[in-house]
Amino acid sequence: DREVKAMNKEKFTKKTVGFYLALGAAVVALVGLIMFAVYNGQGGEKNAWVVVTLLLGIAIELVLFFYDGKFGDLIAAVPSILFAVAMCLTIKGGYGNIADHIEGDIVMWGKWQLAGLNIAMAVTLIVAIIASVVSCFVKREKE
Repeated sequence: DREVKAMNKEKFTKKTVGFYLALGAAVVALVGLIMFAVYNGQGGEKNAWVVVTLLLGIAIELVLFFYDGKFGDLIAAVPSILFAVAMCLTIKGGYGNIADHIEGDIVMWGKWQLAGLNIAMAVTLIVAIIASVVSCFVKREKE
């Protein structure tokens, strides 16, 4: 138990800004996933691919804590792509809500009440994408 704690402490002390950006991207994506669950609960469009892409992207970001080998830089780009796909799917599912809100709170294409949540999800996932992309260009571990 003591050895594991020492190993984890050493692992964290070797991490740089790139790792913390990737970890931040995973946390922000998790917030986006929670927002998507709330959106679904309020009658928003249900899309399993949003959940799958976000969970997979978060998992890959966390796996990179333990793996910084030969393919680490290539693998680090995958969550950015997955977060972008999730963002596009949430926008696709909510453009009717946003359109109805812009048109004056009518009900023609979606639920105008969910427009704010659609925009918040998109902004949250954009932050995750940017953090994930930037982390690709910065080393994750000290040498």
